This record gives sequence, structure tokens and C-alpha cells, in this order.
Amino acid sequence: MQRFIIIAFTAIFLTACSQFEFSTNVDKQNFEDYFKPSQVTVYEKSQLADLDYQFIGAVEGSSCQEEEKDRPADIKEARTNARIHAAEMKANGIVFQSCLTFKKDSACVSNIICYGRAIDVSLADKE
Repeated sequence: MQRFIIIAFTAIFLTACSQFEFSTNVDKQNFEDYFKPSQVTVYEKSQLADLDYQFIGAVEGSSCQEEEKDRPADIKEARTNARIHAAEMKANGIVFQSCLTFKKDSACVSNIICYGRAIDVSLADKE
């Protein structure tokens, strides 16, 4: 009898929840986007002489404070966005050229844009 009650209760519970929609941001694309910056190593210009690399293309990343109540533009966010763009170009390295801070305009209260070069570094196995 107790087994019947448990099965009946479970069936009723499951059918009661059948109209409930569950939404989450946990999907494959979010994980891929979240980890993209970690796939791109930041190199200094001085390190290029010691690297075997190919130039892939120019990249930029920006951080814009759209309204006064938003958090200010951040150089870390701008550099991270540039690394994401480099990863989308299949680069595994980036060399930043410069980051510029722009004055308030119609689009942004504060704005920082970082420019860099996406590179593909040949990573030889070290023994």
C-alpha cells in the first residue's frame, strides 16, 4: 500500500510540473564564450623575437559605460573583449598595441578601446 502511495504521489507531482518551464543560461555556447579569453595568451612586444608565430589579424576590444548609473569603462574588460575576438579568429596569442580612453560622447559616458594583433604561436613541445 505504501509503495502504491509513493508511485501515485510521484506521478501526480510529475504531471503537475509538466507546464512548468525551466530556463537557464547553462548551455554549450555560454561555456564556449566564457572560456574563449583563456585560450589566448597575452604576449609583450619584447617576447615576439623569441617566438615562432604568424600574424592573423588586427583585433580590438571595447568597454563602454552607456549611462551614468552603469559601472565605468574598464581596461580589463576591453582587453578581455579583444582576446575574445582573437579567439574567434583562431588565434592563441595577442600582443596589445595600445588602449585609448575616449571622452564622453552620445554613445558612451566613458569608453576604452584596446587595439592588438592576433597571432598564432607555434607551441613546440619542450623536452
